[in-house]
Amino acid sequence: MGTRVLDCPDCGGMQVFRALNREEREAVRAEAKDPRSYVDNLWRCTARGCRTYYPQFHKAGRGLLPERFGEDPAAGG
Repeated sequence: MGTRVLDCPDCGGMQVFRALNREEREAVRAEAKDPRSYVDNLWRCTARGCRTYYPQFHKAGRGLLPERFGEDPAAGG
């Protein structure tokens, strides 16, 4: 899984983002209440405690992961 440096509107600057993992994609799809929701191009901010995600380069589609995803284990610290 690669990473990208993107602007995080909630953190207020450029942050490292990574693609959502399977569990995160399933949670987004469940909250959308549409099993056909396209979730394969969503990226999340890896800053400590941030749950922001959005389609790459499309901040207008941003959302927040459920609270249980508050700490990103891939953030490393």
